Amino acid sequence: MAENDTDEQASLANLRFGALMTSKWLSFGRVLFSPAHNEMRFADEPRVLVVDGLGSDWSYYVALSYPAATVYNLGAALFNGSTSWPGINQKPPSNHRHIPHSAISAAFPFPKGFFTAVVFRFPAVATEQVYHACICECKRVLRPGGHVEVAVLDLDLMNMGSKARRSVRELKTRLQQKDENVCLRNISDVLVRLIGRRGFEQVQRCVVGVPAAGRIPRSQDMSSVRSSQSSYRANRHRRRDTPSSSNSSSNSSSNSNNNEKEFDFAKLLEDARQNHVEPANNTDEGITKMVAKVGRWWYSTCYETGLPPTDKSIWTDHALLRECEKQGTSFRLLICYAQKPTQTRRRTVSV
Repeated sequence: MAENDTDEQASLANLRFGALMTSKWLSFGRVLFSPAHNEMRFADEPRVLVVDGLGSDWSYYVALSYPAATVYNLGAALFNGSTSWPGINQKPPSNHRHIPHSAISAAFPFPKGFFTAVVFRFPAVATEQVYHACICECKRVLRPGGHVEVAVLDLDLMNMGSKARRSVRELKTRLQQKDENVCLRNISDVLVRLIGRRGFEQVQRCVVGVPAAGRIPRSQDMSSVRSSQSSYRANRHRRRDTPSSSNSSSNSSSNSNNNEKEFDFAKLLEDARQNHVEPANNTDEGITKMVAKVGRWWYSTCYETGLPPTDKSIWTDHALLRECEKQGTSFRLLICYAQKPTQTRRRTVSV
């Protein structure tokens, strides 16, 4: 039993490391993909708030990447060594702070305008009211001109086959049985709309397809027209329309819809190679298997963690995984950032 526990812990540590690397690849080799990446060097007492449904790993990574900034992780209380870096018995970085918080719908324990940047990633499935309250708090604690970064995985998959449709439909039924008010819409659409309504400016976003299973085809052997078009758009608009660009966008969610681009992970992986963002394992097969496993872990953590322990994960069905590999099924990942206005909009009344 002890050996089994050790193997399971090692496997989980590898998965957590893989999740960190995958997140960095998908944000084009940067930890903070908004203009806050550069502001960390010039801001007065830079502070970053991380609200992460996956745990504290990403906040540690941010703290190590930006040693001049103080990074606050807001989430559940940490227990039994979970404060350590995944797989390494060491203390958290000195510029890292963990703040226990019961729920993202509750008011954040920080004053107004306290943070240079806020990172909101992979929240557990909840109601629209919960998401609304969280976005409101993110704006409140941001400094004028600060940026909010969002990375979320949708409940619906792309390129689903019959088994995937049935599995997702059954998952939605189980979620609704637990909470009839739970949001079953794609969270990417919900959050972008809320960001626009809260008055954030320069909304930049893109949608990335992360494979659910199997091999990622290279650009030269993509057979579907849709994949080819996606790769063409990614190559043409990558620097202009991705979250790492600094071009201005619309000031509302309705106008920002025109700027949304869909990307293929194979293209992003080739970009990472060209930019020398290389993983430890340099084989495509090892990379793609790890990325798919990370994607399934993200999905299960966001949508299946709160279900009764007797409910099995949809990803335990090997027939579903074979279908996803054959169909090219992928998760729909939104990467988005927006800026808090430097000046508050004045509300006047005509007399």
